[in-house]
Amino acid sequence: MKTAFLFPGQGAQAVGMGADLYESSIPYRQMFDACQEKTGLNLKAACFGGAGMEGSDAIQTAIYTHTVSLLSAIRAAGVDADVFAGLSLGEYGALAAAGVFDAARGAAIVRQRGAIMDGAVPPGTGGMLSVVGLTMEQAEACIVSCRNVYVSNHLNETLLVLGGLLPELDSLKPTLEAAGARMVSLLTMRGPSHCPLLGEAAERFAAVLESEQFGAVSKTVYSNALGSPYPPGADVRALLCEQMRVRVRWHDCVEHMLNSGVTRFVEIGPGNVLGKMLKRRVAAGAEVYSVSNAASLEAFLQAVSGESK
Repeated sequence: MKTAFLFPGQGAQAVGMGADLYESSIPYRQMFDACQEKTGLNLKAACFGGAGMEGSDAIQTAIYTHTVSLLSAIRAAGVDADVFAGLSLGEYGALAAAGVFDAARGAAIVRQRGAIMDGAVPPGTGGMLSVVGLTMEQAEACIVSCRNVYVSNHLNETLLVLGGLLPELDSLKPTLEAAGARMVSLLTMRGPSHCPLLGEAAERFAAVLESEQFGAVSKTVYSNALGSPYPPGADVRALLCEQMRVRVRWHDCVEHMLNSGVTRFVEIGPGNVLGKMLKRRVAAGAEVYSVSNAASLEAFLQAVSGESK
């Protein structure tokens, strides 16, 4: 059975994530401690108690650390995947899973990423708007006259996230609802992401990535910017910077995985957003798991017992 490991993005965080695994799983604890050492953050306080989780630097680092630590626990049990994909921040978990960079060092990279993203526009001027019930074409028609609003995330056929400046986002709500949107809601983000408003931020991030060690992408890893796997010889740094300022093509990534024969999807990290979206899309016989804590890890490992890669 062709398996994909999936990693969630910012917004999936939850107070207490990983606390039970830190106590019960040695591989989880070892990776968690290694990430904490690389970042200088008190990730135990952040993940287990929610302390200091105000900025994207702490939030992204905490989510990433939880996901790669959980991945270590899964692999220690002898389970692995054929392909790797992540939503936005989750792409870093996917690249770490494929060995493109050191997993613990990745925590320091995403901390800098989060800080740069938060500083892309002046505080209180930008945000993200979730839109349920419109297609890509319908949403683009609604924003055609906007100067500073873009489709930032294409999650599935009728679920999108717009990024932009708050006055224009606020004024768009009636237009989106008139076009047929069932729900329009402002997300709890400090600013926009994955749109041209982050052009300068992407350039600052490029300078950060220049000093980092990256290997070749030798496994199948999906690029959010491309909506398909990294091609042979891909410039990982360039695509990660591009991801910051262009639309996340998660819908395209999922369709590509389905068309390539993936029939088991394992969401690794806090929450179950990716799993819920997939369950509405996959055909009968496909398997979808969301592994976020000790109980769901045990249930997943029991379900695939006897298999190894």
